Amino acid sequence: MRIVHLRKRPLVAAAVGVVAASMVLLVVGVLCIIIFSASLLRTLIEVKGSQILEREISVDGEIRVNWRWAYTHIYVENIRLQNAANFSEPDMARIELIDLHFKPLRLLRGHIDISEINIVAPEIYLERKSVDLANWNFPALAPADTDGAIVARSRYEFPVIDQLKISRGHIVFNDNLKGLNLDLQLDSVTGHEQVAASSHQGFEKGYTLNGSGKMRDKHFTITATGGSLSQLRDASVSFPLRLKLEMGETKVLVDGRFQNPLQLDGVDALLEIEGTNLADIFYLTAIPLPPTPHYTLKGQLTKSGNVWSYHKFKGQVGSSDLAGNLSYDVGGERGYLTADLTSTVLNAADLGGFIGLDPEGEAVKSTRLIPDVPLARERLLATDLDIQLKAEQVTGPNLPFKGMEIRFDLRDGSLKLNPFNLVLADGTVDGIIEIDANPAVPPMTMDLNMRQLNLVQFFKGTRFESTTDGMFGGRIALAGEGASLAEVLATSNGDLTLIMSGGEISQLLIEASDLDIGQAFPLFFGKDKATRINCGVLDFDVKKGMLTSEVVVLDTNDSLLVGDVSINLKDEKINAWLDAKPKDNSLLSLRVPITISGQLKDPRIGLHPEKTAVRGVAAIALGALLTPYAAILAFIEKGNVPNTDCRALISAANKQ
Repeated sequence: MRIVHLRKRPLVAAAVGVVAASMVLLVVGVLCIIIFSASLLRTLIEVKGSQILEREISVDGEIRVNWRWAYTHIYVENIRLQNAANFSEPDMARIELIDLHFKPLRLLRGHIDISEINIVAPEIYLERKSVDLANWNFPALAPADTDGAIVARSRYEFPVIDQLKISRGHIVFNDNLKGLNLDLQLDSVTGHEQVAASSHQGFEKGYTLNGSGKMRDKHFTITATGGSLSQLRDASVSFPLRLKLEMGETKVLVDGRFQNPLQLDGVDALLEIEGTNLADIFYLTAIPLPPTPHYTLKGQLTKSGNVWSYHKFKGQVGSSDLAGNLSYDVGGERGYLTADLTSTVLNAADLGGFIGLDPEGEAVKSTRLIPDVPLARERLLATDLDIQLKAEQVTGPNLPFKGMEIRFDLRDGSLKLNPFNLVLADGTVDGIIEIDANPAVPPMTMDLNMRQLNLVQFFKGTRFESTTDGMFGGRIALAGEGASLAEVLATSNGDLTLIMSGGEISQLLIEASDLDIGQAFPLFFGKDKATRINCGVLDFDVKKGMLTSEVVVLDTNDSLLVGDVSINLKDEKINAWLDAKPKDNSLLSLRVPITISGQLKDPRIGLHPEKTAVRGVAAIALGALLTPYAAILAFIEKGNVPNTDCRALISAANKQ
């Protein structure tokens, strides 16, 4: 009963095919029944039926035949169909009772016309082990061009049924190829010529179905209302169907018309879906989506051949709007999803699931700063996808996002975010992120460039906004392995470089770093002022999750700030000192560097126990330190205009 993921051999078609085959075998022997007896019917079913299906069919209970010219009543107890060899269940189907009335005169004209049929306790076990090995493959029944699928509507004329009742039905479907396990209880299925519930769809006569079951160990309930059973016989008439499915907080409504409902083909229907977490869609579709806040989506669902499409859908995910088109091809061994998604205003918190945050966008409760939520490897291995997401505006706390454009390309368990483009702080962050879910410990690499980011955007709403200006850029190149972002960074190797020039920064921040009480004290209680930034360089070497600073330099009009920083990403501990060398002769400057230590999520700031005479060596060696970074000045230079501030600092330091 799945909506989008049963491919060439739908569960509905297979189950109906089994029941239909049993019915056909019963009715084909009617002429012999009229002339002879119930014993002949038993022989026909058990001997002839077993020969046709190449499986043993037995009737372990009573058979009664009550013949009339107007109608014939057949009563058969305990029918059993043997399973294919090497499958788990001994029987593929067991039916406690088939009780039917049909019109024999119509049979003489080549039509199967059943006025009433009652099927009690049918149990059907369907299983697929590989692409070519499924227990519903019957060579004598399946057309060659369907690869063994049971196509009840295309090969056999579906009988006219005036009234149908199925009680205590049970269908089990196990698909090892897709990792799908479905256990469906059909508590009641009734269908007769009456007015159906969905009158707005133009139903004049129809049926209702109610059931419950499990799919991938998740419980669900299903209710369906459709057109008349006689409409199933006419392939030229689309079949109206309204289906509601609930699995936990996920609610799905499909309301439209099916050209072939038994094969779930020729679909044109409204699809509404709502839930608390888009990641739960995996249980219905095997599409790996990240955790999200509450969502609602509405659009048009169609199916042509093996391709399901969701056209012009719109909705909300958390506080973000989402619209677009997607298609899902289920014809291959693996599903393949393509989508083009757009958002006018996207809340960055709604994307937290991509990096291990909970569906509400808040960090997972932990003493750690870096998310440590394991990657769902089995989901990345379940299907392939190519999704493009574009947001015109991105909102969110702490980070000044403006817009984004990302392509998620997942093939055979290897996920690439390429291109990965963020408009951040009036600049851009672009590059490639790759994750390979095939190894037990997935490797991850990221190569990101930061270009012309505006420093003031990071101080919006603070007392330092009016005294901050300038651009910075740089590069992050890291490679690690692990099941979560925290594990990847804890094992990562690479480098991280930032360079800044041509702006201003709060003098309070600079003076406080050297505890120059004489200058910093009035700034705390009076009006802060800005000091010009000539150049700043921050460079880390990363080995086995340990970030060690190669250069920490910030040159301003008032001070030259140098330092040393090390960060252990494995236990998230920081150990750093910052020492500002004033360019004036302030008598109250203590010239004692400040230290930063403790956990990244809750660092401690203190004083270094020693004076900084030996630390001044770093400033003397600026030439050797800064010269290599001339090559990355392009990250902060506009067009062909060179950045003279950093180039001047590098040149001067080199002369020293």
